[in-house]
Amino acid sequence: MRRDHRPYWMHALWERFENAWTGHFLAPHFEALGEEPKIVRPWNVEVFGPNVRAGRNIHVVSRKDQPVTFTVWSPGDTPGEIEIGDCCFFAGGVRILAGGSIRIGDACLVAKSATITDSDWHGLYNRIDPRPESKPVRIGNNVWIGDGAFVGKGVTIGDNAVIGARSVVTGDVPANEVWAGIPARKVKALDPDGPFQTRLDMLEQPEEVEHFFDQAYRDVLKGNSTLGWLRSKIWPRRGD
Repeated sequence: MRRDHRPYWMHALWERFENAWTGHFLAPHFEALGEEPKIVRPWNVEVFGPNVRAGRNIHVVSRKDQPVTFTVWSPGDTPGEIEIGDCCFFAGGVRILAGGSIRIGDACLVAKSATITDSDWHGLYNRIDPRPESKPVRIGNNVWIGDGAFVGKGVTIGDNAVIGARSVVTGDVPANEVWAGIPARKVKALDPDGPFQTRLDMLEQPEEVEHFFDQAYRDVLKGNSTLGWLRSKIWPRRGD
């Protein structure tokens, strides 16, 4: 498909359906979920376990073959937690797995198929321990974790840091640095004075953002019709 053939009314109805699904079926599984969440295909997002909290304007993009999971797996007497700040973005296939504590700051970007975990889940010798060791993971504000990256137990990543695609992070990453590789190593320093532009800036006025995207969809879908959409599904042409 080269372009979106849906009429605007169909896009708007679908978005309301996703929002309603999020509120009715997904939100109750969070310990807390901030205002204005935007979850694409929320039926492919799984929240498992207690104490999963997310701030305002969380944005999750999932697909059937790329589910997003927020999992807390820990004994009842030492409950784990996942805490996510405001205005964070999670792409398809992301896994956040906490046996103890994972905290993610504001305005973070977590790209497709990245994994963040605070435990190895099995010991080198005892691989049936129901209480595997965990060490807290702390991710600062405005951190960008690249496609397919892995962030392991006990790691702290400072503000504004960037983790390259497919990297394996097993040690602390200072603020304002770019790390990449297996294992990840520093490849570049960022100017701590930036200036950085973050999702907090973009979503400072959510009503304006909503209006912007609504108008963008109206412009892109202008001229589309219900019959044209049906035709593209039943009798597609070259160029559709």
